Amino acid sequence: MKKKDNIKISYDKESEVLSMDFIRSKSSDSDINGNVVIDYDKKGRIVRLNIYGFSFDDFKENREIVQDFARRVKISVPAR
Repeated sequence: MKKKDNIKISYDKESEVLSMDFIRSKSSDSDINGNVVIDYDKKGRIVRLNIYGFSFDDFKENREIVQDFARRVKISVPAR
């Protein structure tokens, strides 16, 4: 990602959805793997990542999913 790109992270506690918006673009395709949905735009760029049923209490279970995604898109996720 370019330096000027900012990832917007939000969490809806009521619906337990953790969202990460990477770029401002409409999604045209999605990949679904369990409770993780990755949205892509027409150019194949990742627009958004949603983790459904996400609970900070259960974060350790989901952490591996987030780290795997981070490796694929080359962003850093702290090890702790």
